[in-house]
Amino acid sequence: MPKRINRDFDNMVLAVVVWMCTLPLIGLFVLPFLGLRVSLLVAIGLFIALFITCWGICGRKIYKK
Repeated sequence: MPKRINRDFDNMVLAVVVWMCTLPLIGLFVLPFLGLRVSLLVAIGLFIALFITCWGICGRKIYKK
């Protein structure tokens, strides 16, 4: 049986999955009204925001240990 992956890595994978699940919503709601450039900026901004949040949560968990 494979070893369990580090919990910090699990949080990063969850952040990527959440970001990927929001991409169709960005495509449906932002792209038609504001265009391709703005929707790309929203997607990239959301990606950065999710990873900053994830690093904050992971850093807090590591610091508590």
